[in-house]
Amino acid sequence: MAPFHTIGILGGMGPEATSRLFERIIALTPAKQDQEHLPVVICNLPQIPDRTAAIQGKGESPVPLASKGLQMLASAGADFIAIPCNSIHHFFPELQAAVSVSILHLIEEVYRAATERWPNIRRLGLLATDGMIQSGVYQKLFAPSNCEIIVPDASRQKEVMTSLYAIKAGEKRFREALAAGRDLLERRAQGIILGCTELSLVRNFLSNDLPVIDSIEVLAQACVEVARGVREVVKL
Repeated sequence: MAPFHTIGILGGMGPEATSRLFERIIALTPAKQDQEHLPVVICNLPQIPDRTAAIQGKGESPVPLASKGLQMLASAGADFIAIPCNSIHHFFPELQAAVSVSILHLIEEVYRAATERWPNIRRLGLLATDGMIQSGVYQKLFAPSNCEIIVPDASRQKEVMTSLYAIKAGEKRFREALAAGRDLLERRAQGIILGCTELSLVRNFLSNDLPVIDSIEVLAQACVEVARGVREVVKL
């Protein structure tokens, strides 16, 4: 059996999303016995400061503590690292500079998945945190492919944020996100990106109603492919 690459997961943003990523990696791995599953090292750091607050200039930067976590993973033997948090990718250059191990870029992986699934896509809706939307990371990445990213209006976005923080607190609130997603479809979005990993926790309530790309599912699939040597980490 060929050796697998070790996956490092920088988690805690939030802890349930981290658990969800690990579960999906296990589920997506074509293994028939323990030894065919993938080696995974997890560093769960829920104390990493709020990413939206930092992006808005209202809170402490998440980079120092996140960088410490990345370095811990590298020291523990991770061959590459995945971070199940969309918003922290606003700080991606600083994070990658903190460690020699390659980091999977979650937003780039979502872009790959969306354009493969919908090759002629021209208008996608984004459900995400205020910080992720304001950072413009998704908008910039999709712009060269002539795909417009649209977001909920201000009132809907406020409801989405309330729902996201409730999910972090252990509540399975999905109605606000579902309503926002349907609004985006009414505005001619051809699909919806679940651009916050917390939304993966209520995906079963959403996926039957909306054509969605789940960022945690995408990241899990990328982890499996890279760890099994099917492909390398994409360098931006």
